[in-house]
Amino acid sequence: MFSRILSAGISGIDAFIINVEIDVGRGLPTFNIIGLPDAAIREAKERIKSAIQNSGYKFPNKKILVNLSPADIKKEGSHFDLPMAVAMLSSCIELSQEKLRECAIVGELSLDGSIKKIKGVLSIAIMAREAGLKSVIVPYENKNEAASVEGINVFAYENLSQVVEALKDGGGMKPQPLSLDASDSTEISQDFCDVKGNYFAKRGFEIAAAGNHNIMMIGPPGSGKTMMAKRLTSILPEPTHEEAIEISKIYSCCGLLGGEGLMRNRPFRSPHHTATKVSLIGGGKEAKPGEVVLAHRGVLFLDELPEFDKKALECLREPIEDGLVSITRLKSSACYPASFLFASSMNPCQCGYYRHPRIECKCTPGEVRRYLGRVSGPILDRVDIFIEMAPVDFESISTSASIREESSSDIRERICRARDVQSRRYGARNISCNSQMSTLDIEKFCSLSGEATAFLKMLFEKYNLTTRSYYRMLRVSRTIADMDESECVEIKHLSEAFSFRKAYYLYWRS
Repeated sequence: MFSRILSAGISGIDAFIINVEIDVGRGLPTFNIIGLPDAAIREAKERIKSAIQNSGYKFPNKKILVNLSPADIKKEGSHFDLPMAVAMLSSCIELSQEKLRECAIVGELSLDGSIKKIKGVLSIAIMAREAGLKSVIVPYENKNEAASVEGINVFAYENLSQVVEALKDGGGMKPQPLSLDASDSTEISQDFCDVKGNYFAKRGFEIAAAGNHNIMMIGPPGSGKTMMAKRLTSILPEPTHEEAIEISKIYSCCGLLGGEGLMRNRPFRSPHHTATKVSLIGGGKEAKPGEVVLAHRGVLFLDELPEFDKKALECLREPIEDGLVSITRLKSSACYPASFLFASSMNPCQCGYYRHPRIECKCTPGEVRRYLGRVSGPILDRVDIFIEMAPVDFESISTSASIREESSSDIRERICRARDVQSRRYGARNISCNSQMSTLDIEKFCSLSGEATAFLKMLFEKYNLTTRSYYRMLRVSRTIADMDESECVEIKHLSEAFSFRKAYYLYWRS
């Protein structure tokens, strides 16, 4: 007897339809799976047999052939267990064919028949809706994740018996209500009110968050670089529903999404400096996503930037510039979104005290140049804001009890107002913040007066700005003008934007 069940496969972070075809016929009792299955799918034979028997059903003692179609695409994952088991039981139990024709089924089976949590359910639910299916059957632990997708009925079950009983007539199937719960708490655990002094750096972080600009800190150990970077996500606006879907799809396919639904906090990724280029960018045999993809719509923070492998750092050029990363391997290829705010920190030399006001640096000028040279010019050229971190003095710490520092929520309010200005300006364009402006957009929206143009020309010629740094400075200037609620970019905005590039000329051009 032949039966077909709809399921789904995962490629990168996107899902596609898989037809699970089963033929149960006469012959010697065998169980074969074809259609380029991986090891996890081939091992499903024993899981399915035990799950069916332990759920109180009779395993068909016949010749069983399973085909996963299309047959020319490699299938991966254990989520084909449940559709194969349901298709097998439909040969001996009458199930609602109407429900099966318009429903995608996914889930991993335990030996006792219970259904385990799987990866990529959010992508599968989105794909099913776009393919015109009416419903999906998913593991109970994935219910909130799947139910966050509008326009499709989600049925979640804990074991195989519940699925079979629900499909017998289809009348008892009750869809999960739409869930917009967050998988992460929106409570701010690390607040900017903890940061004492460093007001110039705080201003730079506010501008970076307002326009989603890349930022680099350079300064001695203990000056607060890492502390401030860890608080960057606390002042970024909450992601929109569309952005939360994008973030959650990535984390769902990587198995990192919690069980409460969509991610409502922007991701903060801070890989160790021993990270390889594959762990940063992604890759491996199956072209899996790396840290730059996991930081999509959030922050990628590289602490101790010169200590990273140079080849790994150079791989960041395209993702920082394009917001995408393409990975091609012999048997697979994938294109992942990687639009993130790039933040980094570094010491000015090996001992860390070059240009320190009180501690003498022990490095020679040659050693300082070699240490700074570990970060290449193309990477530096992709940074919008450079901040020289000064050591905090005693007065800033000792008087902190009487002086209330601004909290992250106060700073976020100003940033949200600046983002609202940008949203109204760009309207239906595929731009959400100033850092995404193209050169044509800059010419249109960064209007300069005659005096401002002359001032910018002076900076360009005196400091030998590259074309990229010229446009990046204009984007930062536009953000500062938005924070001032100014229609035009004025000299004071250009001047402040350039003040956040002085550290670059101080350390790399002096």
